[in-house]
This record gives sequence, C-alpha cells and structure tokens, in this order.
Amino acid sequence: MNFLERIYQRLDSSLRARILVPTALLFALTLSAMVAAAVHFYGSDMERGRQERAEIFAGMVASGVSNVMLAGRPQDVSGLLDALVAHRSDLVSASLINPGGHVSVSSSPGLLGRVPWDGIHRVEAVKVVTSFTGDRGEYAVLQPIVNGEACTRCHDVRQPVNGWLDLRFTRDPVLAAQAQLAKTLSLSAAAAFVCLLGIALWLLGREAVTPLQRLVTVMRRAEAGELTVRADEGRPDEVGVAARGFDATLTALRRSQAELEAFYRERMVRADRFAAVGEIATGLAHEIKNPLAGLSGALELLSEDLARDPRHAEIVSEMQHQVNRLTHTMESLLSFARPPKAKLRSTDANASIEKVLFLIRQQSRNAGITLHSELAPNLPTVLADPAQLEQVFLNICLNACQAMAARGEGGKLTLRSRAAEGTVVVDIEDTGPGIPADVRAQVFKPFFTTKREGNGLGLAISARIVAEHGGHIGYRCPPDGGTVFTVTLHQARPGRAAEHAA
Repeated sequence: MNFLERIYQRLDSSLRARILVPTALLFALTLSAMVAAAVHFYGSDMERGRQERAEIFAGMVASGVSNVMLAGRPQDVSGLLDALVAHRSDLVSASLINPGGHVSVSSSPGLLGRVPWDGIHRVEAVKVVTSFTGDRGEYAVLQPIVNGEACTRCHDVRQPVNGWLDLRFTRDPVLAAQAQLAKTLSLSAAAAFVCLLGIALWLLGREAVTPLQRLVTVMRRAEAGELTVRADEGRPDEVGVAARGFDATLTALRRSQAELEAFYRERMVRADRFAAVGEIATGLAHEIKNPLAGLSGALELLSEDLARDPRHAEIVSEMQHQVNRLTHTMESLLSFARPPKAKLRSTDANASIEKVLFLIRQQSRNAGITLHSELAPNLPTVLADPAQLEQVFLNICLNACQAMAARGEGGKLTLRSRAAEGTVVVDIEDTGPGIPADVRAQVFKPFFTTKREGNGLGLAISARIVAEHGGHIGYRCPPDGGTVFTVTLHQARPGRAAEHAA
C-alpha cells in the first residue's frame, strides 16, 4: 500500500477529515478566485488611470513641442525630449515621427530613422498602444502634432497633422502595484482561510463529531450489555432524533429481554417439573407394567373358565379391554419419556405411506372411509428413520379415521406427496369435523385429547419425531371442514446420509 492510499484510507475513516477537506478546498478556491478577481479589476483601474494621465501628459508635451517649433527653435526639441525622459521615471523614450512615418527626433538613438508604426497616417487623435513590440511590460501613447490654422493658411498645407509624438511608458509601476495588491490580498485571504477553517473545525466538532462520539460510546456500552444507558441529551437536531430513536430501541430491547427472561424462567420451571414428572411416570410405568402383564394373563385364564356364562364373560372382556388400554398407555408413556434414538438413512416416503395405507385399510373399510393417495412419481428420498416415519404417518391417519368414524358418516382420507425446494412434503387430508378452534393451540401438547379412550400422546410423539428429524409438522382447517396435516422433511443428500449412518 503506497503513501497516497494510506492517506486516502485515513481521510475516509474520519468524519472530520471527510467534511473539512472538501470545505477547505472550497474555501481556498473561493478566496483564490476573489483575490484574482480583485487584483484584475483593481489592476485594470490603476492601469487605465495611468494611461489617462499619460494621454494628458502627451497632450501637454505635444503642445510644448509645437510651441518650440513655432518659435523657430527645432533644435531644442531633442533636449526637451531628453529632459522629459530624465524627469519622469516611468517614461522610457520620447520620439517625434515626421509626416513620412520615420522617427526624426528621439531620446533613444536606436529609434532614429526607423518606421515604428504601420498605418501611422490614420492616427488623427491621441491613441494608447499597449503591445507595440510584443512586450507586455510597456505601452505607447501616440499624440498627433496638429498644424495651426494660421500655418495651414499661410503655407497652403493640406495635411492637418505635422507629425506624431511617440511616448513610451513602462508598466513596471502598475505591475508592482498589482503584485503588492496581490500579496496584501493573499495574506488577508490566508488569514481569513485559517479563521474560517478554525470556525468550521470548531462547529463541526461541537455540532457533529462530539455528539456522535458520545452516541457511539453509549452504543458500545449498550453492546457490552449495559442496557440502562441513555443517549438523548435533549438536542433538537438530527443527532438528537437518532439518540432518541436509539433510546427507544433500548427501551424496547429491555422490555423484550425482561419478557424473554420471564418466559424462559417459566419454561425452565415447567421443564424441571416435567422432568421430575417424567422420571416419576417412567418409574410408575415400569412398576405398573409387570402387574398389568400378570393381570392380563389371569384374565385370559378367567375368561376361559367363564366363557359359558355370557354375563360374566362380558365383564371379563371389559376388564381385558381396560387392561389392554392401560398397557398401551404405559407403553406410549415410556416411548414419550425415553424415545428410541432415530437411525437416519435415505428413506422412500412413498413406501412408508403405502405401508401405512395397508395397515389402516381394513379399519377404514369397516368405518366406511375411502382411502385415496396422490403420490408424486420419482419422489426424492428423505433423511429419516423408516420405522419412526411410519409411526408419524400412522398416528395422524388413525386420528383422522377415528374422527371420521365418530361422526358415523364415513369420509375420505387422502395422502399426497410432493417435492419442494430441498424438502419432501406429505399432506394427510381428512373430511372429518375438523379441530375445534378453542383447542387448536393444544393439539401437540402431551396428554391432551378430545377422545374418550385416547391418551393424548400420539400427536406429541409425532411432533417430537419430526422435530428430531429436522423437519416440521403443522396443520390447517379449511373453511369447508376437515383437517390437513402437513409433514415437511429434508431431502437426503449422499454426504448427509453417510454422515448420519456413521
């Protein structure tokens, strides 16, 4: 990184530099333009004044030369011109040009006999020439020497001009005055530039940089976890608006943090309670399961002895039903409390659906329920445990069949599969009564059920299995009735499948 790049990065990282550098350049350009314009205008005025005075001086000299010549002393003209040059410091040379255009008399011997001006005969009034030799350091005043009226009548002179006075002046005094003016104005502009830059620096620090630094300090303290800080200092400008917005954000953040802390505190308490209840329930399930097995065996023997008495056989059958129900509840409780570890691998979701349809086909036929499948061909495989995936689909299908059978009108159960972006989606739709609105929020909660013989663990277990597979389970109740459960699972990729299999 070269020197200029480092300077650019340093300037770019500083707000003060990004504002002050363009401001300083603007000040410098403005003051430079003002100084240049002032020097130009005042210099032009000074030069114009000197030229006007030179014209007046040339008229006086021309009048004196005319008087000397009319007095019959043309030999004194050369001395007069030399005296003028010696008397006036800005006069470089003084010459007389005869009617033929040649220099006849001059204080500068090098001009004698030369033709200094082309078209001199057209000069009939005083004229200032500023570039007679290409040198901008001098200017010339050409003053015609006019013949007198008496001389013109006596000598029958047709030409009213008897020659021209050529006075050449140096521009050094004007240039020196311009240089002095430029120096004075430049010093004044430099002082004004320093003052303006100091004022801009002070205002920038007072009104922008310092408030922003305080705001950044408050933000860093808030980032470090000190959420009780305040940035608002009562400023009515944009910085104050930003500070008040930041304070409002901190207030909302503190409120959200308090709500989250309260929520997680409650969830931790509930989790501890559920953990304790789960341990107790697991222990009770183990303790109850063995007596239930013995009771079930005893009831089997008792049913054989009482098979001839219908009244006693019905009582024993009901007892067997309740024991089987209690055994199923214990097994579900154990499965929920200590679920088996999922063995993920590439699984065909359509094959799992077909197995579930086979298992519930007889039960659905007895209840007058029609099974229908719309399975997408060439469906990508999913990363799942086939046994657990079948358990999820079976739980949802059994709930749907039981809901439609309870209504006594039959129904239709439709299973659909489709591929989405990186996922496989399975929809299980029934035409049952739907889920009542007042219990929809509790559908996946453990031990919640609306069925007389349910234990409320089927959907809770299904939701946990899908979550452990990294998927999502949800439902919706269309306005015309029924329920649609949707299970979304990730498609299996070779790398992920091998990783989970290992």
